[in-house]
Amino acid sequence: MKARIIPPALKRGDVIQVVAPAGRPQSIEPFRSGLAVLDQMGFIVRYPERLWPGSGFLADSDAARAEELNRAFADDRSAAIFAVRGGYGSLRMLGGIDLDLVRAHPKLLVGFSDITLIHNHLLASLGLIGLHGPVLTTLAASPPNAIERLYHCLTGAWRNTFTFPSLEILRGGANVEGILAGGNLTSLTTLLGTRFDFSWQGLVVVLEDVNEPLYRLDRMLTQLAIAGKFDEAAAILLGDFSPGDTRHSETGPVDQEWLWQRVLDLTASSGIPVWAGLPSGHRPENLTLPIGARVVVNSSRRGLAFS
Repeated sequence: MKARIIPPALKRGDVIQVVAPAGRPQSIEPFRSGLAVLDQMGFIVRYPERLWPGSGFLADSDAARAEELNRAFADDRSAAIFAVRGGYGSLRMLGGIDLDLVRAHPKLLVGFSDITLIHNHLLASLGLIGLHGPVLTTLAASPPNAIERLYHCLTGAWRNTFTFPSLEILRGGANVEGILAGGNLTSLTTLLGTRFDFSWQGLVVVLEDVNEPLYRLDRMLTQLAIAGKFDEAAAILLGDFSPGDTRHSETGPVDQEWLWQRVLDLTASSGIPVWAGLPSGHRPENLTLPIGARVVVNSSRRGLAFS
């Protein structure tokens, strides 16, 4: 794993650039409401005057989306970058990200879901710390504690101890230290066998997903296990696995306890800590986490100490 690159913290009056590395907004109201939240935080928000033209289920062509992200990193007038939404498409533009440019102009990138791919690519390639948290179009639906957590992380206060009283400690043990990584399970699984795959050695890996029937979750977890990922990891933190729209799900809502037991079975040989119920993922209370930060996993206190 590369040495960490810690982007500068924001202060009131700084500019945040909105980009669309994956899909474009499906409706304008969540977009406008998200802008209002960032404005209330005291930030100036920039976004394309004509928004994004769309290209099927994507915000724009692969080359255009990669170039937009590159321009956002290169723009020294902007202090951070916010993804407008996730969806699909980040994998298609990873090869177009100018890593030398990003290294020269590090900024906090905020997002989750499909944006997981960019976070982990920049972490594995550069050691860049990013923020796994709400996208612009989910921001207004976030509860006050999630918005407060995001603000603290944007302004540099992610270096702290974060406790989760309602967590399920499926397997605890001694304190474990590693680098926080991961995010969306489906997105991470798509990296297997590609040049963007990365080692999980010594990583504390967050996993979450939405609207995936149990057999697909099992298939992805099993694939990761066969690929040796769970043998490399220092700990697994399971976030939200919301059923989403069950009208199109063959199996209906996810059986959380079955899923948790499956992860315990797949990590039995390594005996690493496994937590469940982390407030992270496709839920209103999507608490911001610093991907790339060093973290101590303290099962006895249900706490994550970031540094």
